[in-house]
Amino acid sequence: MTLIECFSVIEDPRIDRHKRYPLINILVFTFVAILSDQLSWYQIHEFCSVNIHWFSEFLDVTEGVPSHDTFRRVIGLIDTKQLESAIIKWIESTREKSNIKQKRVVALDGKSLRGVAWKINDKQLYILNAWDASADRFVGQITIESKTNEVTAAPKILKMLNIENTTITVDALMTQKEIAKTIIDKGGSYVMALKGNQGNLFEDTVLYFSESQPGMHKAQSIEKNRGQVEIRTCTKTEDICWLSQKDDWIGLKGLFRVDSEVTKDHKVSKESRYYITSLSTSAEELLYIARQHWSVENQLHRTLDVHFKEDACQVHDRLAAANLSALRKIALSLLKQIEPKKTLISKLKKAAYSPDFRRKCLLEVF
Repeated sequence: MTLIECFSVIEDPRIDRHKRYPLINILVFTFVAILSDQLSWYQIHEFCSVNIHWFSEFLDVTEGVPSHDTFRRVIGLIDTKQLESAIIKWIESTREKSNIKQKRVVALDGKSLRGVAWKINDKQLYILNAWDASADRFVGQITIESKTNEVTAAPKILKMLNIENTTITVDALMTQKEIAKTIIDKGGSYVMALKGNQGNLFEDTVLYFSESQPGMHKAQSIEKNRGQVEIRTCTKTEDICWLSQKDDWIGLKGLFRVDSEVTKDHKVSKESRYYITSLSTSAEELLYIARQHWSVENQLHRTLDVHFKEDACQVHDRLAAANLSALRKIALSLLKQIEPKKTLISKLKKAAYSPDFRRKCLLEVF
């Protein structure tokens, strides 16, 4: 499935007399404009108008380019669930085409769209994202109403994904039995953070790791970056026969703790984080996976805000905002795969000025 084929399966929500511009054109116009560093509806319209000849290679553009108001209205009418489902199918097809066989780490985490000025019941628009940390690419999203809805949304997005031979990482809010069951049922593995919301499970784990126990294994890494030194130590155990809640968590095989010691400007800060996992693997591997979870914040959420100005995007319509967010993440993933040694900002500018580079992105020529 190509990206254009992915867009073509989206149902047109407009009535017939309002279908002057084909929906596939509006979607491709919008996506390529976002890929080319265009942020507002006005910029999208102007960019597409200037590059109408280039678009004619892929689309029937005899009707020309819609106005900025038409872009805004139509993107706000598209069923977000349909778009999200089509994108997930396209992503899975590209993964099969690339023949990636290695085990991957997918992080689930939510992000609010702060630029959406209008709220419903004082709740900010929130999107649960799935990010392939091992391949540096977007996997899928599902729109939710608030952060607490991550618990019910996570099983839904997991059921839509192919997570066989995949390790799913989640924060403490999503450390839930139902989510763990869904992951195991779908053929995946889990690494779940533990905090006080898990009550006795968290307290028992903290108490167990407070002293050295037989069967514990350790691994350590040292990272120097921007004037600070961070030492991370992972301590893991697969001896959980003492754990009274072990049968409540399907597939549970071990516990581990990650201790972080950060030294900067001669000041030292320490933090300990606790996890449960269905993996039977080394402490080195668990330390790597725990670290990989944070790429969803650094490589996805931060990049969306810094380079795509997502939080600054003042799109009041919630459906339009969610749909634009999905298109931004496709653009981000494609740009990361093409010419990976170049910076993202340089590729955004290159897409704006180079027809050949835009063509490579749209046709997925890696």
